[in-house]
Amino acid sequence: MDRIYVTKEEILKIEEMYMDIMSYASIGLLLRTGESIGDVITERLPREDYFESLKDILKLRGWVDDIEFEKDKVIVKGSVEVHKSKFPTCHILRGIIRKIYENYYKTIVNVEEEKCESMGDDNCVFKISMVG
Repeated sequence: MDRIYVTKEEILKIEEMYMDIMSYASIGLLLRTGESIGDVITERLPREDYFESLKDILKLRGWVDDIEFEKDKVIVKGSVEVHKSKFPTCHILRGIIRKIYENYYKTIVNVEEEKCESMGDDNCVFKISMVG
């Protein structure tokens, strides 16, 4: 598999550029970017140790410093998308998490970032709701 290395600074610059061009519409684009990444990283994962494997993958690839998956929420420490903001900022990661859950549970999932380190919270907390 071909790989590239993208830094946190580069990710944040890309997100800033999208916001400059598209304003809040860029959030949907970032979410969809995360969904595409989530589809790829879950593509061949066996169901046994699914979430533990994804924890390792996301940490290894630098998306998070730590992540805990629960049935109805995900707790993240050190998201690569964290930067000072009045609003939640982890849009790509929210898309990744959405596909992780949809591909495991085989249903439509809504993911909402309830807490975000960007807003001064201790960690990012994503609420998981099964829709379908």
